[in-house]
Amino acid sequence: MTVLDSLPPRPLRSSELQSLRDAASVTEAAPLGIDDDDIRALAVQAGETIHGLGYDPDTGWTVVDSREAGDPEDLAAVRDSLKTWEARRAAVDDEE
Repeated sequence: MTVLDSLPPRPLRSSELQSLRDAASVTEAAPLGIDDDDIRALAVQAGETIHGLGYDPDTGWTVVDSREAGDPEDLAAVRDSLKTWEARRAAVDDEE
């Protein structure tokens, strides 16, 4: 089971975050993008890897970035990758 398998086919709700954190494959999960009560961007540590996960309404959850855990700069890099991904996604939405 992958981290993506632990997520619903929609944005995660704040009330569901603890269940994700309790998943056997997840060490920690932190929301990085919340719109109302919907979490659309997450940093999830699974084992020794931090994954930046983003939700797109057309494609669902995707891994935007993955880095080795252990350094606070890795979390900052994942956060930056998610911001860049979100900005690109928003630009495409504006063009449509």
